[in-house]
Amino acid sequence: MFGYRLLLSLCLFVMVTVTAYAAPPVQSVKWRDMEAWLVTDNSLPLITMKLAWRGGTASDPVDKTGLSMLMARLMNEGAGELPAQAFQQAMADNAISLSFSASRDEMTGTLRCLSRYRAVCYKLLRLAVTAPRFDAEAVTRMKREQATAILRNQQNPRSIANQALMKLALNAHTYGRVGNGTQDSLAAITQSDLRQHYQAMLARDNLHLAVVGDIGRAELRRVMRDVFSTLPAHNKMPQIAPAEIANGPQTRHIDRAGPQTSVVFAQQGLGHHHPLFFADFVMNSILGGSGFSSRLTEQVREARGLAYSVYSFTSNFQKAALWNGSVASDNTTAQEAVNVIRGEMRRMANEAVSAPRLAAAKTYLTGNYALRFDSGAKIAGQLLGVQLNGWPISYFKTRNQKINAVTQADVQRAAKLLSPDRLLVVSVGGTAITLD
Repeated sequence: MFGYRLLLSLCLFVMVTVTAYAAPPVQSVKWRDMEAWLVTDNSLPLITMKLAWRGGTASDPVDKTGLSMLMARLMNEGAGELPAQAFQQAMADNAISLSFSASRDEMTGTLRCLSRYRAVCYKLLRLAVTAPRFDAEAVTRMKREQATAILRNQQNPRSIANQALMKLALNAHTYGRVGNGTQDSLAAITQSDLRQHYQAMLARDNLHLAVVGDIGRAELRRVMRDVFSTLPAHNKMPQIAPAEIANGPQTRHIDRAGPQTSVVFAQQGLGHHHPLFFADFVMNSILGGSGFSSRLTEQVREARGLAYSVYSFTSNFQKAALWNGSVASDNTTAQEAVNVIRGEMRRMANEAVSAPRLAAAKTYLTGNYALRFDSGAKIAGQLLGVQLNGWPISYFKTRNQKINAVTQADVQRAAKLLSPDRLLVVSVGGTAITLD
């Protein structure tokens, strides 16, 4: 019960410290065929931009996995007339941060700069997105960096387990590929591959843009015109087919020496537009998504001491939705930990959550939402995430209303869509998990 008391205490803290959450004043700014979401804040001389192009690592050719990630690493390694070192020096001289990354569904970029350096800031951004160089030296250097990341993940039990789980859940779907690729696929990528992939991905019709800080509507329109208007109107990325999640129960064990077994598990989840999405969100928070206040932590860690950490979460991709969880336990207790988790899943489905616990979860989720908007970078991240999820700009005003509208019956209906008898489980360590 310690976790439940902690949740109530946190809720009281949130109610005291966040007296009233106000949705950010988000504006839609359009220029020709592009749209950006803007929050103007002149209190600090900072500008933050988050940008994303649909088409991430799931779009990599089967023999060139790691291509999108490598391209993202290279987007700030020289552009236009500036080779890598000169580009990096220009950023350093003007206190500019510009970085790119790739996930399964998109390549994202983050730009932060002082507003007094806005001219050079916008110039470097324009060069990066319209004229990346992909010089041989930079390609070789970034390949080494990515190869190191591949080796590091191959030695991490949780990374090994997560990758095996994605393959088990998604069969041959491209979401199951390793984002960084393999040593062989990485070595096979050429400068020509990078240029072709860049030309196919970066366009105006798959661009999402979020901007926060010391910038107004007129200036943002100029940025959209000057930075992005020369990109092609339409992208040429292949369409990703909807993923079919495998049915459980299925298990896979990877034997690995050591005192602990890392266990990850998953099954079909609910997409962002499912009628029970918010009920599922609240249900998961109660079950395993709220840290020390979750039922899984109460029963696995506090009541039995079977694990230091146990949690559940949702993974929503453009073409797939998963409900996931994770626990690491001593080899002698790993099976018991999984049994307890499955028992709590049944309990959520068979017994209605109490009214006080539901109220506490709602208070925590709605009050905690304000903490996602306490910096320009966080606000921009929220703006971009909502765009990528396909939600309207009104989401920031309606999100908490939808959480507060969730009933006990809604939570139980969402819980019934989970089944401990349909779990997909991967264990890495000394104990092979069974689902008897």
